[in-house]
Amino acid sequence: MEALAARSGPGPRKRRGLTILAVVAFVVAGLLAFAGLRVGGGDGSVLYADNVVASVLPSTVPPVVTTSPPVTEPPAPEASEPALATSTIPPATTTTVPPPRAEPVGLQISTINVSGYPVRSIGLQENGQLEIPDETEIGWYKYGATAGHPGSTVLAAHVNWHGSRGPFSQLGTVEPGDQIEVALNDGTTRNYQVTERTMYGKLELPKERIWRNTGPEELVLITCGGEFNPEIRSFKSNIVVYAVPIA
Repeated sequence: MEALAARSGPGPRKRRGLTILAVVAFVVAGLLAFAGLRVGGGDGSVLYADNVVASVLPSTVPPVVTTSPPVTEPPAPEASEPALATSTIPPATTTTVPPPRAEPVGLQISTINVSGYPVRSIGLQENGQLEIPDETEIGWYKYGATAGHPGSTVLAAHVNWHGSRGPFSQLGTVEPGDQIEVALNDGTTRNYQVTERTMYGKLELPKERIWRNTGPEELVLITCGGEFNPEIRSFKSNIVVYAVPIA
């Protein structure tokens, strides 16, 4: 019986070896099954997978060019820009040339010195902006009113330009009650008294008051003012002085 038993089955050592291999195989199979459970379920859904960040992320953004352009110093800002922005220009209906009349040729203000600057007529540029003379002249808007007639007589000049002080560099100091005299090319003069000095944003000039040929006579002096923006070389506002005729 013992010989038959020995021949018909493995001995004790061999059985122990097979048992150990079976245990190892079972453990390995269990670990693999557990790992598969963590990564994904049988239906393809993710169960408890950890967040993973790739070492190199994909990108649809073109690579940044590392070569820097040459550094240049920004140009020194001009002291001023033309006194009026495009948005402050009167509508085209006001550009009809009036009949012949006396034109302003000189200006005096009791509290600031502008008498050394001649006044010349100006119109509109091709781009629709008001034509502004250089820093040596004052411009009279020829499509508007003239002194002694109904409407607004508009005189515009630089506050400063190309490093030089403009005719209206001190316009911001003019106060109500100051006297103004306008000389005309027919040899006569017209006297005014300041009633208001104010400041408007470039987009906020009251066109219906400034650009008119009807209504009460008024003298309007305009220049740049307010904060200066060096990036666009422009003042953000306009200083405007209003005056009415006096005897």
